[in-house]
Amino acid sequence: MRLRFLWALAALPLAACTVPVRPAVQTPTHASSAELAAAIAADARKAEHESDPHIRAELARAARRDADTCIAAAPQAVACLFSRGVALGLEAREHPALAGAILNDMLATLARAETVDPAYDDAGPARVQALVWIRAPGWPLGPGDPERGLAAAERAAALRPEYPPNWLAVAEAQAKTGAAADARASYARARELATQLPDSPERAEWLNEAAQGLSHLR
Repeated sequence: MRLRFLWALAALPLAACTVPVRPAVQTPTHASSAELAAAIAADARKAEHESDPHIRAELARAARRDADTCIAAAPQAVACLFSRGVALGLEAREHPALAGAILNDMLATLARAETVDPAYDDAGPARVQALVWIRAPGWPLGPGDPERGLAAAERAAALRPEYPPNWLAVAEAQAKTGAAADARASYARARELATQLPDSPERAEWLNEAAQGLSHLR
């Protein structure tokens, strides 16, 4: 999963959306945790590519509604916790005046998800925490903390070293903390891993991010 949000709230990895953007639809009653998580991910993909603020707001509301339903039914399920983090990211984008508090809630929810199952979504809980810490403003405007972001990204990469976005997160954190040489090596590793994967929109996105990261370090 890879999302791009305000403040590069763009923390939540989602594949590029290749279907026409539509307003959110009502999730079926009595949906399972997996179905609710899938609905939230679909709303996030649509929001990532949506320019109409009204539709984005509708998608954020739908994602939060499904996340609340999921948490109420299974408060310790990693799919529900992680998806709530995604939903909070959408909500923070739509409510910038409240974004600092929402992001703190997002980080706490993702930390709980990491405790339940750190490997979920290819180490997604740690990776998404990392990107929020790396990209959000620091105190007093937000929870940004590049050093904590680097530590979280390194946890993700250690757990799922074969997944390119984990190394992209490590590289971004290293660049943000001034370790340019290390960042170049991590971007190169992400690029190498991505080139070994079958062609897909995600692979193209990861290769592009690695190339952009390397170009900024020259």
